Amino acid sequence: MGEEVKEKKPNKYVEGFKGFCRFLYNPDDHTVFGRGGASWAKILVFYFFFYSCLAAFFAVCLIVMLQTLDPDVPTVVGRTNKPMVAIPETAIYKMNFKDADGWEKYKKALNKVQERYTSDEQTGGDGFFQWNMENLNSCHDPSIATQGTNGATAVGCFYFGLNRIYGWNGISDDTKEMTFGCEYVKGKTGSGNLAPSGFVMEVSDVSKAMTSYYPWESLEKNGLQPIAAAHITIDKAAADQMRDDEREIYVECKAYVRDIDSTDKTTWKVLEDSRPASFEIIY
Repeated sequence: MGEEVKEKKPNKYVEGFKGFCRFLYNPDDHTVFGRGGASWAKILVFYFFFYSCLAAFFAVCLIVMLQTLDPDVPTVVGRTNKPMVAIPETAIYKMNFKDADGWEKYKKALNKVQERYTSDEQTGGDGFFQWNMENLNSCHDPSIATQGTNGATAVGCFYFGLNRIYGWNGISDDTKEMTFGCEYVKGKTGSGNLAPSGFVMEVSDVSKAMTSYYPWESLEKNGLQPIAAAHITIDKAAADQMRDDEREIYVECKAYVRDIDSTDKTTWKVLEDSRPASFEIIY
C-alpha cells in the first residue's frame, strides 16, 4: 500500500483575514463593505437629507428658545434660590500653612478673585463694589493676604459674599443693614478648636455696600456682589504650643441683619434662610 497523504487544513486566521479583506473590497462584484456604487449613492443621499432636516429642526428649536430668553432676567426664579455665603474659588476655603503646593493654589485662587473684582468692567460704575482698604481692610493687598508664614507671625485671609439672586431685596427695614460675621466652630469633625491660641481674626465691614447693592438685576447694572474678608493673624510662638488635638481649626462665616452701625453682636440675627460658608485652617 502506498503512504497515506494527510490533507492540509487551512489556517483559520489567514482565512479570516482574507474574508475581512474581501468584505472591505470584493473584486468579483466590485463592492465596498458589501455595497456597490449605486447602493452607496442611495444611502449617502438618504442620510444627507435626513441629518440636514434633523440639524435644521434643532436649529429652529434653538433659535426659538433663544428668542424667549432675556439676557438680564432669569426665566425661572425658584423658591429654593436662597442667599448663600460663598466664594467661587474652592482653593480659598482652605488655608494650609504646612503645604507649599496648597498655599500656591490658595494664592492663585485669590489672584483670580481680585482680577475679577478689579477689572475695568467691574469698577466702571458708581454702584459697583470696590476692591479696596475700606471694604477689605488689609486683605485688599495680595502681598498681605498671601503672606503666609513670616517671621514671628503667620498671615492669611478668607473671602466670602452672598450669592447673586435676581430681584432679591435683601432687607426692607430702613433701620437695619446686612453684614458678615465669622467665628471658630467645631467643624465637620465635631472637634474643632473654638479658641485657638495665638489666633486673631478680624472681619471687614461691608454693610454699607451690601445694603446699597440689592436688589440685584444684572452684572451690567449692579456688578459683582460685595465680599468681605476675614484677616487671620497667628502668633507662631503661642500657636506652636497647641496640642495636636487642638490643631483642627474651622471658621464659619454667616450673613447677619443688625441695627445700622450696631457693634453689639449679641443683637445680630442671622439673615433668614441664608446658608453659611465654612473654612479650614491647617497650621
